[in-house]
Amino acid sequence: MDDRRRRRRRRPRIAPAPAAPSPEVVRRGVVVTAQRVFRVPAATAYGMASRLEHLPRWSNLWLRCDPVQRRGAPRTLRLRGFLAGLPVEAVVRAEVEPGRAVRWRQAYGTLLHYAASLEVEPAEEGCHVRYTVELDPGIEMLDEGAVRLVAVQEVEHTLDRMRWSAERERVAEEIRLMKAKPTPDAGSPPAPETLAPPTEVPGPEEPGPQPGKRRRRRRRRRTGGGGT
Repeated sequence: MDDRRRRRRRRPRIAPAPAAPSPEVVRRGVVVTAQRVFRVPAATAYGMASRLEHLPRWSNLWLRCDPVQRRGAPRTLRLRGFLAGLPVEAVVRAEVEPGRAVRWRQAYGTLLHYAASLEVEPAEEGCHVRYTVELDPGIEMLDEGAVRLVAVQEVEHTLDRMRWSAERERVAEEIRLMKAKPTPDAGSPPAPETLAPPTEVPGPEEPGPQPGKRRRRRRRRRTGGGGT
């Protein structure tokens, strides 16, 4: 029995496989980010950012946005525009983080890769709005410098137009409220003014009746007919 125990071979222990690294978000093409201070409440800025149907109003890249799927999450929209003079189209799926951010990514289209996000953070002066664009058109004639220029123009122009539009609407709303605000004495009717009786100003005295003038009769002299 002792010999059998000695003859047994110990099985080598198998080392545990190393844990797979956590997947990282792979960004292709160029990535451009810019930020602006909006002098409006964060809720107002988020309301503008969450309406991707209005993106062509501010975008320098997209000229038209048509909703493909109105209900459910994520939303699906079709973007159409021009990139370096070439017509491009992207069907994107958007996801919203209520009150904070809106993110969308291309599901399919003419671009090799396209993704973007608008993030809103409250601040003392109003709110901070951050716009990020990831762009890879996959066009050989466009080098990295040209693609970066397109992305920078898209980010900068979009933020400037959004800020101008938001602050203009705020000023218009303040003016409308000022005009609608009633004055302190608007509720009570104006008191009637007591007018003094008009004083009679004596006019020039009218001349009294004067006695009529007698007319003097002129006596006609009779000339004699010739008797002596």
